[in-house]
Amino acid sequence: MQYHDETPVLPIMAVPRILVVAGDLTHRSIVARMVRTMGFPVWSSSSSHVALRFLRDHPREMGLLLADLALRRMDGGELAERARDLDPRIHIVLMAGPTDPHVDDLVAGYNYLPFVVKPVAFDALAAALQNLLGLIPAAGDPPSRARPRRRRGFAQPQV
Repeated sequence: MQYHDETPVLPIMAVPRILVVAGDLTHRSIVARMVRTMGFPVWSSSSSHVALRFLRDHPREMGLLLADLALRRMDGGELAERARDLDPRIHIVLMAGPTDPHVDDLVAGYNYLPFVVKPVAFDALAAALQNLLGLIPAAGDPPSRARPRRRRGFAQPQV
């Protein structure tokens, strides 16, 4: 018996992993949850130095770095530049709020990188990721209300 199926076989695209770096736990958790809702695996860190070490230890595993400009010791823009030194293909989105110290100077200094305003809105983040990665629903589509299932005995990945 022969089978003749003319259904095209499409390659499975690997979904890029995203590293969220923000000093504020609440902000970091909210952004990570939004990214996870969009279907991306998420790792997070509160420190630029820890994030950079993670990128160095896991070369070419992260597809996108979402970094807060208002990080201590090493701002998100400097982290972005160092991340690009490690992996030139990594996509980067910066986040900053109007009350962050020196926000105007920092945004002007890194004006070649995509930028979202804090508090980050789902639609703005979805649009930025769609422009860079092209893999998520168009901005304006409602986010999924499904919550990711937690496995017993497993913690969410944290850097």
